[in-house]
Amino acid sequence: VTKFHHRLAHTPAHLHNQWGATEVSIDSTSHTCTTDDHEADVPLGRAIANNEVLLLDEGLNPVPDGIPGELYLAGVGLARGYLGDARKTAAAFLPHPEVPGVRLYRTGDRGIRRADGSLVFLGRADSQVKIRGIRIEPAEIEHTLRRHPTVNDAVVTKWEPTPGDQRLAAYITTHPTTTTDDQLIADLNTHLADRLPLYMIPSTITLLDHIPVNANGKTDHRALPQPTTPTHTTTHPNGPAEELIAGIWTDVLNQPHLDIHANFFALGGHSLLATRIVSRLRTTLSPDIPLALIFDNPTIHTMAEAVGHLLPVSGTADGRTSL
Repeated sequence: VTKFHHRLAHTPAHLHNQWGATEVSIDSTSHTCTTDDHEADVPLGRAIANNEVLLLDEGLNPVPDGIPGELYLAGVGLARGYLGDARKTAAAFLPHPEVPGVRLYRTGDRGIRRADGSLVFLGRADSQVKIRGIRIEPAEIEHTLRRHPTVNDAVVTKWEPTPGDQRLAAYITTHPTTTTDDQLIADLNTHLADRLPLYMIPSTITLLDHIPVNANGKTDHRALPQPTTPTHTTTHPNGPAEELIAGIWTDVLNQPHLDIHANFFALGGHSLLATRIVSRLRTTLSPDIPLALIFDNPTIHTMAEAVGHLLPVSGTADGRTSL
């Protein structure tokens, strides 16, 4: 897209991104590319004349804007089915959930609708991964990473640092920036946490010069390097609140000598471990502590600031009070 607009900026030429399926006469959507389009995230656009595009969940219910779903097609170009293969036809051509007597074609593609009504391709439905029993769409995380102004491209994959310990690992390339790697990764973690649920936050984000591709131009996952885990100078707990929380984190994460500024999710934390930490805090401090505490305060330091007032107050030798 960038090369097209650079080379043909002074001509009347236009670049269109069209998407569809053979079963519905090839093209069903169209988007006229602009200089604002992200190179790795060009929209599919909107349905063209005599076509309908639906974004549905597993129960064939429409999903709202900003929520991923599966793309279904309908319209006058819809095929009757697959010749001589009734079973395949029944699996792919389904009744329209809103219009009696009309059928849909199940594309097997995943997408998301932006607030402006345009559709964005997220990947194939069979590209989902399962982490701790939860189905996750890596393409949705990649899409969210690409929306950050510094990120050029992104790939998210499943990673097992030790057998059975399944995590998400992200790889990104960036536009030129003066931001340090540590600052960028911290900013990206905040960017993701503001837009995605906890279980979709990658444990690591690795910066690359380029994303490896195979002969077909697709991401070569086997050529991706081992994820890099950030290294920091360890800042030790200071005060009763940080010491209490650090002790709980150490037990739950099974990691000694934790940096009080390290992000819970970057340390390998996930929703099950978050629940255990909050449960321990409820038992120790207050039953009213919400689970959202760890989402809003994902470091020992910020969590201590949030719950420090719940620690009991004790007297001192000179008559003053302290925690």
